[in-house]
Amino acid sequence: MAEEATRNDLPELSPGRRKFLQWLTGGFLSLWGVGFLWVITSFLKPPHSKSSIAERVIKVGPLEDLPVGQARLVQRGREPIWVIRPDEQNLVALAGVCTHMHCVLDWDGKQRTLDCPCHEGAFDLNGNVLKGPPPRALHRYRVETRLGEIHLHVS
Repeated sequence: MAEEATRNDLPELSPGRRKFLQWLTGGFLSLWGVGFLWVITSFLKPPHSKSSIAERVIKVGPLEDLPVGQARLVQRGREPIWVIRPDEQNLVALAGVCTHMHCVLDWDGKQRTLDCPCHEGAFDLNGNVLKGPPPRALHRYRVETRLGEIHLHVS
């Protein structure tokens, strides 16, 4: 009996007020569900291809700023890459780190080689080991000119 008395003591919600609270609760739950689905689909969706393409091509600079027989060291994050212009028609891009102990290579314009200052290793313009302890050739990158601008493909 005491339970019935306490139930009856609670004020009865009017039908309009009850409907409004149900609508408000449903709206909040719906928004939460949409947000949850958005998070899940964002996680499962692969990254945009436009940004990944932009990250794979580096503009080195104008071709006229790189004279024949010269080289330019380009940074890709923490990874150095040498862009070399051996003659009027060609460009070469090679990894700038020795395959032996990961020392940053130096360009020798007279010998036309990339030299390791740590252990006297040397690489030719194709990335092949000429001398020293490096166990393998350098990674070669694709490089091209478009409208007089050097573009390095790092993919």
